[in-house]
Amino acid sequence: MTTLLEVKGVGRRFGELAAVTDVNLTVAAGGRHAVIGPNGAGKTTLLNLVAGTLPASTGRILLDGLDVTGMSVAGRARQGMGRTWQHPATFDRLSVATNLALAHQRTGCPDHGTRWPRPHQPHTCVRELATGAGLADHLFTAAGTLSYGMRRRLEVAMALAARPRLLLLDEPTAGLTTAEIDALAQRLRDLPAATGLLLVDHHIDFVTAVADTITVLHHGQQVTTGTPIQVRGHAEVQRVYLATDPGGPATTPPWEANPPADSQRRVLRVDGLSAGYHGAAVLNQIDLQLGAGQVVAVVGRSGAGKTTLINTIAGLHPARCGRITVDYTTVTGAGPRRRQQYGIGLVPQGRRLFRDLSVAEHLAVPQPRHQRAWTTFGADQMYELFGALAGRRRHRPGELSGGEQQMLAMARALVGKPRVLLLDEPSEGLAPTVIDDLARIITDLSTGHQVAVLLAEQNLPLALRVADQLCVLHEGRIALQTTPAAVAADPHLLDPYLGAAAVTTTEAA
Repeated sequence: MTTLLEVKGVGRRFGELAAVTDVNLTVAAGGRHAVIGPNGAGKTTLLNLVAGTLPASTGRILLDGLDVTGMSVAGRARQGMGRTWQHPATFDRLSVATNLALAHQRTGCPDHGTRWPRPHQPHTCVRELATGAGLADHLFTAAGTLSYGMRRRLEVAMALAARPRLLLLDEPTAGLTTAEIDALAQRLRDLPAATGLLLVDHHIDFVTAVADTITVLHHGQQVTTGTPIQVRGHAEVQRVYLATDPGGPATTPPWEANPPADSQRRVLRVDGLSAGYHGAAVLNQIDLQLGAGQVVAVVGRSGAGKTTLINTIAGLHPARCGRITVDYTTVTGAGPRRRQQYGIGLVPQGRRLFRDLSVAEHLAVPQPRHQRAWTTFGADQMYELFGALAGRRRHRPGELSGGEQQMLAMARALVGKPRVLLLDEPSEGLAPTVIDDLARIITDLSTGHQVAVLLAEQNLPLALRVADQLCVLHEGRIALQTTPAAVAADPHLLDPYLGAAAVTTTEAA
């Protein structure tokens, strides 16, 4: 089979930090190659080196025999490279149709023998792309008002619209439901036979369903390259990435070790909350409560309204009706800053860190004065709780791994000494070992510091590990309130709301 991409001894340094060292891999025409590894392993850096977003410090990159090492991003795109980003890169003020039409304009580039279907008239192609992404009913919806998962699907469709001969995907499953992940896997398997794929993702089942070859990175070093079966059985991969120990002792199920805290004092109450966008209702009559030290997880399909619920409680989105109460004080009409004063802390989806501030500067940003203090969290405590940040105090977010960025976003919220912590998709883009750390930290915050946590999460196993209670959002309403113990007793309990695929996801927890 013809070699499409060759990465030869490629490395990248940031000052004294070696982010990627001497990586070698090849992608054949029609090959499906995945790169996995813990957060901070250098996966996104490697993808950026291939795409030209970052220049390589050492090594060479060849596309179909052409040395593109010194070529610009635009030049590589003209040679047939297409990519997505770790967070959706769409034109948020433009409609879905316009986003796809702009991407479709690149089909004037040479086909390079990829044998993509001949492009139709733009409007026909746009409709076909939207249908393939499950967005046919949203053609005239502004991209910025879509759910995160829908924006992710739109970005993949935009990359495919350019008919690339080498497709680079960075965490394409982040924010997608199980059904959406399955559909994406099928779509990638259906790519033209000559189109190569280089994929970075933490979803192991997705990776093994799509890729024929996997390269594993750890601390910027290449651990191994092989077939999915070979990689899953590799002892070092299991230790540093999969966090599996087949011979280890059995552990107590989290729902037995962390009983519900229903008897504890209520700190957050939401009554009859409704919200929406541009006349369309997203949330209808939402009622929920959180006690001190309690973790409530909100789960549901992509577009169910989880992020809207988090943002409305935080004050980033207006409520149409209803009431939000913190410690018996109504905050419904208050702005985000005022709500923080009353003890609401937010870790938003996508982290939203300050690009030019260091870790230490993030944790030193002045916080609003509280009506009263509930915790003693300060910068020193954050370095103890998030040990990975202690040695990164002078680093900026762009120099941190995805896991470290998520820890920083949580630390920034916690130095505000919240009574209620809102977490929106905190596991997005994290390696299994880092998700384990995240679960431990959430449990420590709730049980050790009595922080109430409201968690919006697509990762059902994580939700089942840490939550005392699950609220299932369906068609804008809370359709079911249950516990992890009830789901463990009846794995099909969530099927009507999350789909049958939730059975295997639940059992994986």
